[in-house]
Amino acid sequence: PRPMLAVKLVPTLLVASSALQLSGHGVHRTITTRRNEPSLMASADLTDGAITLAPYFKLKDAEAFKQIWKADYAAFKNKDDCVHYAFCFTDDNTRAHCREAYTDAKAVLQHLANVAEPLKSVLNPEVAELERLEVHGPKAEIDKLIEPLTPLGCVFYTAEWGFRTSHPAMEQDSVCHVYPYFSLKDEEAFKKMWKDAYPATVAAAAEEKSHQYAFSFSGNTASCRESYADADGFLKHLENVDAILKAVLDGPAELLRLEIHAPPSEVEKLKPVLAPLGGEFFNVEWGFRNAVP
Repeated sequence: PRPMLAVKLVPTLLVASSALQLSGHGVHRTITTRRNEPSLMASADLTDGAITLAPYFKLKDAEAFKQIWKADYAAFKNKDDCVHYAFCFTDDNTRAHCREAYTDAKAVLQHLANVAEPLKSVLNPEVAELERLEVHGPKAEIDKLIEPLTPLGCVFYTAEWGFRTSHPAMEQDSVCHVYPYFSLKDEEAFKKMWKDAYPATVAAAAEEKSHQYAFSFSGNTASCRESYADADGFLKHLENVDAILKAVLDGPAELLRLEIHAPPSEVEKLKPVLAPLGGEFFNVEWGFRNAVP
């Protein structure tokens, strides 16, 4: 764990709050998409403009941790500026992840200001510690978050291509998120192989029941942020990219880490396939998704 993390947290959140005051009230930005097709809000390659905030916690007192966040969740603020938000936990309740995404960097900073108190409470050494913090999104928005989030040891991933499909709101988020991370040996070859395969993935979005699919990069690490309506959707995607995945792992990259965040029933369906690959499984306990038009 990073030393003095809790001490650094409060001034960092104050910076975020000050930035919001200077920039004025957050503006709700709609993520525009066509049903079961990637949105057309950006370039031909990157059409998902959302910012994914990814905090991971090591838990000392899981019950207290959950009580604190559930109380905050009951009074969730600025909900319209959130794309999705859900807390997930490992089977043994020793680790937690909040899978959350926002319309832009301003909304991320607004959320951090909103949760300053519960975040301070859970970072009590007797409750939990911040294990890792990541942000994924378009470069223009990532650049706005570097100054306020660097004191937290945040790792910044710049999205280069990806899409998000149209779906209705969900009061209880039941979507399956899968996050493979790759250590790059030949970045140019890696990107070429996946970008060549990208049009087929776009075309298969409905068949795979895709919610999101985007590649982001930080140094020599690549991440694919992908999500599906259920385990079957992901397994169809895995079947569709089997050849390209094997080719990638046979040369330009190696699998660094593999995370699965899904409802318990879907996690169980994925364990036989992904556990042999070193998959880390997190069960969704509560959360929502806003509509993507």
